[in-house]
Amino acid sequence: MDDNKILELTSKIESTLGAENFAMISDTVGEILTGNTLNMQALADRDKEIDSLKDRNEKLVSANGALLQKLPVGKEKEPAAKSEEKPKEISWKDAFDRNGNFIH
Repeated sequence: MDDNKILELTSKIESTLGAENFAMISDTVGEILTGNTLNMQALADRDKEIDSLKDRNEKLVSANGALLQKLPVGKEKEPAAKSEEKPKEISWKDAFDRNGNFIH
């Protein structure tokens, strides 16, 4: 509800009850008006936050799309197998020195 509509309704209540009776409920009507104003401000703030989050989400989707385009599509090529040579056999004599210490 906009402010003009609220003022119209409060004026209608005042004319219906009369000025003297309206004075008895004016504090309550004031609280209602204040609560409505706070709610409208909270809604406006949330709308701004929603717009900000939507904008941020669009940027993230765009960035993720750019990253995904950099990834190869399809099967990865298997790395070329290193030469299929047999590992060199090491004898006990080659692995240890004459004092029995392991050679790195």
